[in-house]
Amino acid sequence: MRLNSPILTAILTLALPCFAISPYDIESYAPKDVIRRDVAVIGGGASGTYVSIELRDLNKSIVVIERSSQLGGNTRTYLDPKTGVPINYALQIYHDDAITRNFFARLNTSVATTSFNLSTSPVYADFSTEKLLPNYTVPLIGDEYLRELHKYPYLEDGINLPQPIPADLLLTTPDYIKKFNLQDSAPAIFDTPAIPGNLLETLMLYMFNSLNTLFLDEEAGAAINNADGDNSELYRNALAELGTDVLLNSTVVSANRTGNVKLVVKTPTGNKLVIAKQLVVAMPPVLGNMNALDLNPRERGILSQLSGKPYYSGVVQNTGLPDDHVYKNRATGTAFHVPTLPGGILLNPTRAPGLFYYWFSSETRLSQAEVEGAMRDSIKKLQKLVSSATTAEPEFVAFSDHYPFHLSVSSKSIRNGFYDAMYALQGYRNTWYISSLFVIGSSQLWNNTAAMLPRIAATL
Repeated sequence: MRLNSPILTAILTLALPCFAISPYDIESYAPKDVIRRDVAVIGGGASGTYVSIELRDLNKSIVVIERSSQLGGNTRTYLDPKTGVPINYALQIYHDDAITRNFFARLNTSVATTSFNLSTSPVYADFSTEKLLPNYTVPLIGDEYLRELHKYPYLEDGINLPQPIPADLLLTTPDYIKKFNLQDSAPAIFDTPAIPGNLLETLMLYMFNSLNTLFLDEEAGAAINNADGDNSELYRNALAELGTDVLLNSTVVSANRTGNVKLVVKTPTGNKLVIAKQLVVAMPPVLGNMNALDLNPRERGILSQLSGKPYYSGVVQNTGLPDDHVYKNRATGTAFHVPTLPGGILLNPTRAPGLFYYWFSSETRLSQAEVEGAMRDSIKKLQKLVSSATTAEPEFVAFSDHYPFHLSVSSKSIRNGFYDAMYALQGYRNTWYISSLFVIGSSQLWNNTAAMLPRIAATL
């Protein structure tokens, strides 16, 4: 039989193994769909936007992969069509520090000093039972809280825990308050509306990490925001500068982080192959976000311990409520009047007449319809409490889902060294973590990212 017999050729062809084409093979993509960069950044929120601009200023090439249609993360702004007034209904203020002011200036965005509440006349009410708390007041944080806070300076700018970990930090907030006689400060401690979930179960470690010196400074007046009240302008300016280096409405569908980082990214115009020297994770690194990133057992074992909580915000009009008050939810039947969940946390007036923004917390994820339905019911109850003649029907005009919000782990994970293990992941497999895992506010995120930039740049 001749070696070039068609029959023999067919037999040999069938006997050869069939190899699938690798999704990381550049030959599988058109040249325009292969993106080579020094750094790939996943997440275009506060951290991701900041690190991208700073790396570009260091003459490093970047690409940002953002799943939503805009940059800014938890910064959300609704523009009132009647008045043109911008309404920030999620992030409100920034700490007044050099790095924050420099970042605004870098993006040609003017700032002005500000304060958190637009209303100085709070109404405390149980949003679920139609009961007012007429004698309820919230004093300033007392010296006894500051004394306790200052015992743990390593929680001010991260979660850099000593060994052994102080057992008191793993008490729930109510238990800590009782143990150290912080009852006078309790109303102010539980008046921090941006901490999600059941505050009666929140570990004091996370309360100190959130209600820290910077937060208290902001409440005391060391706060700024966009000069014209539109906090999203900063991110629009960043997007204009970053241009095609930002892939909006895009997600990573698979990755290979052996050697150079290779990411297959689903975009509105088809899949792209991103090849980068380093990867910066600027999104919450919970497993639901990280599963596509080629995790090895070490990474999966650490990240699987993380969870975030549901939190929602939005804008509502036609409430029928006087807009010279901020309405705050305080339960009548819980310890320290902590709101029952799910439920609205506050309903705050805005500079646009008749428009309020609200914040809403839950222990389980809800749909937009469920959140807005619950807020509608609360507003109807508030109508009866403060303006019984009105029958206005609330109209919801903006909504944002901030899940997973304020990442945390169990007390068992903390005792077992979760944070040491998480810090040790920095740079491992060419990957860096800069999202709101160790600090919360945008200004702290920018400061912490600035401190980490030299380490990232050194790898390039």
